Amino acid sequence: MKTMLEILMTAPPEQVTRCKIALVEIAHGHWDAAASTMEDAIDESEPGEWAFDCMEMRDFCLTMDKVKCQGLTGIERAGSDRVYLVV
Repeated sequence: MKTMLEILMTAPPEQVTRCKIALVEIAHGHWDAAASTMEDAIDESEPGEWAFDCMEMRDFCLTMDKVKCQGLTGIERAGSDRVYLVV
């Protein structure tokens, strides 16, 4: 999975501002807002590697929002098959 900064650096010109917004939302711990912003970027982008990277970031943000709200049991209950290292 690419970092949000890597996604920003490879963003199409029309998506740069949206990626900057998502980066700030992540930095402030607004995971649900960042996931929504990434969803908008996915909807307005052509299918391809960049859109796939956005999907992975959106999924990560949704997972982190569950952790923020419910703790680690939130992802255990959801049956998540992915494990993320959060440092």
